[in-house]
This record gives sequence, C-alpha cells and structure tokens, in this order.
Amino acid sequence: MSDNQSSPLNGEWTWDIANRVSVLVCVCRDGVIEFINQAGLQVFGEPPPDNVIGRHFLEFTQNEYREMYAELFKEGMSDPDGLSVPMKLAASDGTMQEMDVAFKPMHQADSSLMLIEAQDISERKHATTVLRRAYKDLEARVAERAQELSQEISERRRAEASLKLTAQVISRLNEGVVSLDTEFHITSVNPAFTRITGYSESDVIDCPPPFFDNMGEDNVLQREMHESLAAGIAWDGEFWDVTKNGTRYAANLSVSPIGTETDELVQYAAVLTDVTKRKEDEERIRYQANFDVVTKLPNRALFFDRLTQAIANTGRANQNLGLLFIDLDGFKLVNDTLGHDAGDDLLHQAGERLQGCVRTGDTVARLGGDEFTVIMPSLMDGRHINIVAQRILNALSSPFEISGKEAIVSASIGITIFPDDGQTPNDLLKNADSAMYAAKENGKANFQFYTPSLNEEIRERLSIKNGLLKAAERGEFDVFYQPKLNLRTGKIDSVEALMRWNSKELGSVSPVRFIPMLEESGMVVEVGEWVLQQACKQHQSWLDAGLPPLRVAVNLSARQLREVSFVGVVQSALSKSGVPAEGLEIEITESMLMSDSARAVVALEELHESGIHIAMDDFGTGYSSLSYLKQFPIDTIKIDRSFVSDIATNADDAEIIRTIISMGRTLNRRVVAEGVETREQLEILESYQCDDIQGYYISRPLPSDEATEFLREHFTETKK
Repeated sequence: MSDNQSSPLNGEWTWDIANRVSVLVCVCRDGVIEFINQAGLQVFGEPPPDNVIGRHFLEFTQNEYREMYAELFKEGMSDPDGLSVPMKLAASDGTMQEMDVAFKPMHQADSSLMLIEAQDISERKHATTVLRRAYKDLEARVAERAQELSQEISERRRAEASLKLTAQVISRLNEGVVSLDTEFHITSVNPAFTRITGYSESDVIDCPPPFFDNMGEDNVLQREMHESLAAGIAWDGEFWDVTKNGTRYAANLSVSPIGTETDELVQYAAVLTDVTKRKEDEERIRYQANFDVVTKLPNRALFFDRLTQAIANTGRANQNLGLLFIDLDGFKLVNDTLGHDAGDDLLHQAGERLQGCVRTGDTVARLGGDEFTVIMPSLMDGRHINIVAQRILNALSSPFEISGKEAIVSASIGITIFPDDGQTPNDLLKNADSAMYAAKENGKANFQFYTPSLNEEIRERLSIKNGLLKAAERGEFDVFYQPKLNLRTGKIDSVEALMRWNSKELGSVSPVRFIPMLEESGMVVEVGEWVLQQACKQHQSWLDAGLPPLRVAVNLSARQLREVSFVGVVQSALSKSGVPAEGLEIEITESMLMSDSARAVVALEELHESGIHIAMDDFGTGYSSLSYLKQFPIDTIKIDRSFVSDIATNADDAEIIRTIISMGRTLNRRVVAEGVETREQLEILESYQCDDIQGYYISRPLPSDEATEFLREHFTETKK
C-alpha cells in the first residue's frame, strides 16, 4: 500500500466523495474559489470549472445583498466555529436560488482557507446516490489544483495536505461516512455517523456496522448488497434502522468498493443518510391519497383498489363477496342546521359505528358526502350479510351526540353479491347504488338486495330527470284542481291546486314519481313559482266569470320556503293576478318546518299577517305536531289520508281522527280530512264535526276547464 493509501480517509477517494455529494462544496482562499464540486457547478448553471475557479464567491450572490453577504463572509472567516446563513446564489442564466450557506474555517493556522457548503433550502437532495460515483475524479482535480498552487511542495506533503483538507470536508458533512475493510469491519466514521446512529467511533471500530442487522426481513438487502459489491458494483438501498438508544429512523445506505489503480480491492466506503422526514412525508402523502380526512376510513380510490383485489381473491376461492352501499338519511338536515363541523363530526362517528358492525377482514370506506360502503369478502353464507346490514341499521339509528345536541339519522342500504350481481367493481357499485335507492323509496331505514329490475327503475328515474329539464319549455306541466267540501254549509269553499305532468316521451307521470326529483334537482323552486302564478290566475278567472269567492290552496316545497325571496314571490303572484290575500292558502308539512324552523317562522308570519291562510298538510305523520301548531301561524289542519282510509274499520285510526278534530276545535283551527272516498267515511267525519273533506267522493283533481264547469254546476245546484 502506498503512502497515499495508508489511511481509509485518504485522498484516493475522499475528494471523490466531496465531488459526489448533492450539496455545493467549495474551498476558498480569501474568498477566491480554489475548488468547487460538481453539485456546486450545477448550482451556478453548470458552467465550465474554469469559469468558476479563481473568482470570488461573492460574485455568485444576489447583487442587492452583496454588501451584507460580504460582512457575513468576513464574520465567518473570523469565527473558528464557522457561520451558517441563508443566501441567494445566481446561476449563469440569472436565476436565483435560495441556499443555506455554511462558512467553515479549514485550518486554525491559516484563516484565509475556508470550506463553503451550500444546500438548497426549497428541496434538499439526497447526497448518497451521488457520493458513490466519482471518487477518483475529485482527487485528481484537487491534486491538479494543488499542483498549480504550489509546485515546490513535495508529492508526499501535497498528499498529506489533501488528506487533511478532505478529512475536514468529510467531518463537516451531514451524511454519515463510514470506511470498511475488506471484511466489512469499520475502520473509521465521521461525526455525522454518530449523530445519526448514536454510536461513537469507539463503539464500532473493528466491528461490523450496526445497521447491517436491520437491512430488511431475513437480511435480504444485506445479501443483495454483498452480491453487488462482489461484482464490483456500488449498491444503495433504504430500510428502517434503530439508533443506539432504540429510536427508529429511515436510513438510506450507499456502499461502494474502493480499489487501487490496478483494481485491487482496498476497502469499502459507505454513506449513511437519515431520510426519516422524507419517509414520513411520503407516508403522509400516501395516507392522504388513500384515506378520507374526516372519517380516517379508506377513500374512494383505496375502496376500488381493495374491491378489485377482493373480487380476484374471491373468484379464485370460488366464494361470494358482499358489497353494501350505505347512504345516511337525514344527514343534509343536520349539516344545514348545525353546520358543516357538526356534519363532519356525525360522519366521523358514523364511520366508527360502521367499523364496529363488521368483521376484521371487511373494509369500511367513505365514497364521499354521506355515502359509505362495506366490502365483505369470503362469504360462505349469504345470510351473514343480512345480519351485518341489520346491525348497521340499528347502530346508525341511535342518536348522535353532536356539540351537546342530539342528531338523529338513519341509513338506506343497497346490497350486491359477487359474482351473481356483477363481475367488475363498477358493476357491483352501480347495482348496489340502485338497490340503495330502492331502499330509500321503500321508506328509508331499511336494506334492499339488488335485482335486475332495479336497473330499469334507475333508467326510468334518469328518463324522468332528463324529461323534467325540458318539460317547462315544452309546456308539458299543467295544474289540476280538487274541490274541498265544507261539511257545515254543504258548499265548496276552496280547492287545492295540484301539479300534473304529461310528458311527450313518458306520457302522464305520477306526481309521486316526479315531485321528489324536482326537489332533488332544485327545479321545484322555479316550477313551484309557476304553479303559484297559474293558481292565482285561475282563481281570478273564476271571479271574473262570476263564481263565488273561493280559497285556492297551493302546496309549498321545503326549498321554496328556504328561499329568501319566497315572500316576495307570493306577494307578486297575488298582485299580478288581482287575487286578494285571503283567497290564497299555503300548504306546508311538518317535515318542511323541521328543516329550517327559524326562517320558516319569519316567512310564514309575514304571509299570515298579510291575510294569507296557512295549512299544515299530512298532519299526524310528523314528530312534534302540537308544538308546531303552537309555534307557527297555522289556520288549518289537514288529516293525512292514511288515517282516513281505515276510519270505518280501524278503531285506532278513528280515535286518532276524533282526537285531532277535537283538538282543532279547542285550538280554533279548521280541520280538513283528505282522501275521503266513501259515503261511510263522510258520515263518520260529519259525526266527529270535521270542518271540511277532500277526496274522490267529492271529486277527483280536475283540469282547469273541467274544474270551472264542476264549480259552476255545484253553485247552481246549491242556489236551488
């Protein structure tokens, strides 16, 4: 071994290390650059080395701050511990880079010689992959530069000076540098190795590196490293290691074989970098890409990935897979009334409840909004999915504690089974979604299994939705009128305006089918205003025709009631038609009042004070009927037809109706019974002293011309 090779930290490879780190490293004398590594040239736009060496370092700094940098430069030269400051360095094309620049004196006896290390603040590159590439080239360049500076110094002294200089460079690097003999025993380490691992030089000298014990399961990485080095090829890899005190950290290790000019292996050089922060950042990004922020459950992307894998595994095992599509009923009400933070809290709690309902190997995911899914692979018995679905319904029906208040929701669940209901993730999810809508249409708070007929229903819903978009401009909407009979006078004193749709493609579409879709799309606001205007115009035309004054009732949508302009819309319809306020009645439901009671009180009181009557429709089917009668300006109570239909055969329904009518008289409210279809029902209601009835026994809903004729005949008969 030559003198130059007598130490593991010799100029044969240590200059090469400096030239391979990813940070700027240069040596200056009195500020003039005598050596700069490859990374430094990249910072300055990769000019030829001769365009950099020999120039003052401050020439490459931002001009506006150069005087300040000069003062800092002097301060760094005079401080034996060096100085680290943020600086802006200029590339050859004029672009500026923000760098963390450290000035470190190279020799106590020679204050003019300084090491400068600069690192990109915005994006730190890992030096390890660079360190193993060009050891020989760096020494050659340093040796060449040293020879130019002092031709009188002997070869040995030059080598010693180079060794001392490069050793100082390595001792100041942030990466751990380890030299190993041919038996992989440590011969030297730099201070950064101790900072990273916690092992001092005395702990590891003549010992195998401590990180060898943690290079992957069964030391797979260590075997790969030895195979690569045996072939004379540098190796690098990443793994989780532990420090001396047991703290885990992510390590990036690069190991290179070091040989003589005749390729005789002399030692190995290892560079160790702590990449824990980068690993944590990568893990955080991976988590955010795959998990929902609110519920911490798998998101849509991870759901599809797991469903794809589960389908493949289930198919190979010749088993079944269940997919549940869950939508929270009533979530929008909670979100709108209590706020989005409360909505997020409810979603988080719902996710926890769902996880408590499934097996260990099942996946609960949030697709978005208030939609969740459950993947149940390896189903041996399809009955298990029924049990889980019912368990979910029970779990979600219990009140949620949200910001000190109780919130109540339920769930509608659609279920599909692989392979019977679909072969792909998209097909299974689409069909589960169809089954979920069937559950909603079945009254919510239930689960439904997918059947092929559901797709036809979905197509029908889509046809209705698309048809509604064109119905208004095509003039397909119409308003029918159903009379109400005053049982005390025996006369028709009011009618209810009912919307009808006769589609050119679908024919006559039931309101039960299209009204909910108007609500979902938001079109109900515009269409509802049109119905109100039509009803007022028709009322005025009856007055112009000499018919007695009536009261026309118009059903109100929850969305209309929430509109700030709603009161103005009603007043405008009355003003344009000339109908007096007492000739109009607004029908609302209890569920509408629950959605935004504060705003509803203000709007309804303003309308009521102007003379408009307010009726509560579907009375008895809500939650807080009596409290709403007291809280809101209600003139009329309409008993839901579900009670009237069985009044003659069901004693409970009869007693409920008797109680409602009695309560109405006590509270000075008129009571209207809907859905009266037989003489027997009418006589019972008369005996209970009901005020008005409405239903097919009196008349079905009639188009405007037939309604006009019906009213004319009725009033003619009653005059006789």
